[in-house]
Amino acid sequence: MPKKAVPKPPTVLTLTLPDTDDATRTGTLLIQRGELAHLARFTYTRIADLNEVIAEAMIALSAVEADPPVITEAPTAPPVTTKPTPPPAEPTVDIPLKKGKRTVKISHLKLTGGETDAAAYRQAVQLAAILIDGKLWDGETPIRIADVYALAKKMKHLTARDMPLFSLTDFVQVGDAQPEAATDGADDMPAVDDDEDEAFTVAPPHEIAHSTNGASAHTSLL
Repeated sequence: MPKKAVPKPPTVLTLTLPDTDDATRTGTLLIQRGELAHLARFTYTRIADLNEVIAEAMIALSAVEADPPVITEAPTAPPVTTKPTPPPAEPTVDIPLKKGKRTVKISHLKLTGGETDAAAYRQAVQLAAILIDGKLWDGETPIRIADVYALAKKMKHLTARDMPLFSLTDFVQVGDAQPEAATDGADDMPAVDDDEDEAFTVAPPHEIAHSTNGASAHTSLL
């Protein structure tokens, strides 16, 4: 029994002619048969020119069918992994020294006297530079300045050469500030010793004896 011929898919033409007033017009022609297609862009001046355009498109489609392109599947993109956002770095301040500079964390140079102006902090940076140049402070240990302007007066005539005569705690407080323990009025009350809470008695007054005719009161009552 002869095999039944498989019908070929139809040829589909899609012609696009923009409406323009130019003498030379442009258009596109999409020719498709089955899964293969060819797209051409052309120019024309007369409608009769479209016959030649279609013929050229048929030849181009036949060439594609004779040697169809090999289309490979696009590689699968690897899954996108979201890295956790690192915590923001602690801000630092650069302290200019006689040789180079030292980068110090902001939390390691605190002003605890209530100064909030920029001039006070610039003064603190200058004082910190003297402490570092004088080998008293390494920039790693947190220090606290209670009164930056009073400390500036104290260190006014001191240089890095004078620093070995002092210790760091002569100028600043060292370490993080410790919160003060809360106290209430009950802690100020003296302790009561249970052993001292004893009952007490009141002794009656001494009886005074009165004599009547030489006899005591007890005798007279008898």
